[in-house]
This record gives sequence, C-alpha cells and structure tokens, in this order.
Amino acid sequence: MANQTDGYRMICAFVRRKLGVAVNRKRVLRVMRERKLIQRRRPLERRKRPGFFRVERPRQLWQLDMSSVWVAEHGWTYLMAIIDCCTREIVAWQLELRCRADEAIALVERAAAVYGIEPGELTLGSDNGSAFTARRFREALSGLGIRHRRGGYRDPESQAFIESWFGKLKEREVWLNEYETLDDARAGIGRYVDHYHHRPHSGLDYRTPTEVRETWEDGRLQKTAA
Repeated sequence: MANQTDGYRMICAFVRRKLGVAVNRKRVLRVMRERKLIQRRRPLERRKRPGFFRVERPRQLWQLDMSSVWVAEHGWTYLMAIIDCCTREIVAWQLELRCRADEAIALVERAAAVYGIEPGELTLGSDNGSAFTARRFREALSGLGIRHRRGGYRDPESQAFIESWFGKLKEREVWLNEYETLDDARAGIGRYVDHYHHRPHSGLDYRTPTEVRETWEDGRLQKTAA
C-alpha cells in the first residue's frame, strides 16, 4: 500500500529486504492480486535506434534533462537533473525559476567539481533543448573536457535513464503534493532524491544506487592496494 506505483517484482524486492528471507515472486503476485494492487499498463512499442552506448563504469556517461514543476508562488519552475547511467545516482539537481544555458552550465560545473571529473573521462548526454544546444553551454563542456552526446530529434529513448527517473519522480512525489513555495518544492524533491538513492532499482538487479556505487568504490580501492 505504501508503494502503489510499483509492480510485483519491486514489491518482492522490498519484502525480501524487510524480512531478510527469500520470498517467492508468485506469492507476492497472488497477494497483490487478491488485494487489487496490480496496475495494468499498456506495453510500450519499442523501436530500435542507432547509437547504442555501452556503459561499463561510473562517470562514463551522464544524462542531463529538464522538467517543469508547478509551485503556487511562482507558477511553472524548472528542474534540471543529471543521472549517472552506471550507478543510476542523481549526481546533481537544481530547481530554479529559469532554464537557460547559464543554469545548465552551473549544474554541470558543480557536478564535475564534486565528482572530480578528469578531461576525457565523461560523456554527457542531453536532448536538443535550447539550453543544451547553446554555444556557451557547448563551450563550457569543451573547457571541462566533457564530450557532448545529443539525442536524436523527437527520440526520448536516447535519454531513457533520466526520462525514466523524471517519470517516477512525478508519480511518487510531484503529483502527490502541492508546493506553496520554491523552498517547499526543493525540500520535497530533496527528500525524494535521498530516498531514491537507498531504494532498490530494477535496472540494478534490485540493488540500490548507493550499493552499486559503493561496490565500484570498493573494487577500485582493492585494485589500488594490489
């Protein structure tokens, strides 16, 4: 009942973590059916597209995107966020009144500084929004040594990781709340991001983004020690 947007596989992962024992997925599915908690969804038609990018490590491919959030005090505000496509962590986000290239540059520069991005280490994916195609945004990426990978025209699947995250954010947080002020919205989204990092993720074999990052960090420390 506390996770009504999730399917039975994710609920099974939650139950296993809470009880600390193996739980059969079929039993979870049966109980959810009995309590009418199964949501039927129309299967999406997926199309093949060129430009597949194999992600093999953290800080290899990030995706940046923007979405709008309604705040009573200001009307539409603009949420920018960056996701690491390996760990699925949100490496940086900001909610502002405008969505210009300046806001996008500030977000990328802050994330690059926090994660110590070296020149040539990272590729940043984005769509073709005006903030991300602006000359000064591209020049800022070039100055940081970050490659820019723009998705195809009207091809949201090229930004699948961040698009999916925005969709879940709206289902689980934004659409369930009415934000009076910008601070209210920032606080609510901040709590969601913190919770998300410790939430099982189906794309990570039901591990959390934090667990995946720690696994990579432990492996890197072991290699350094060897």
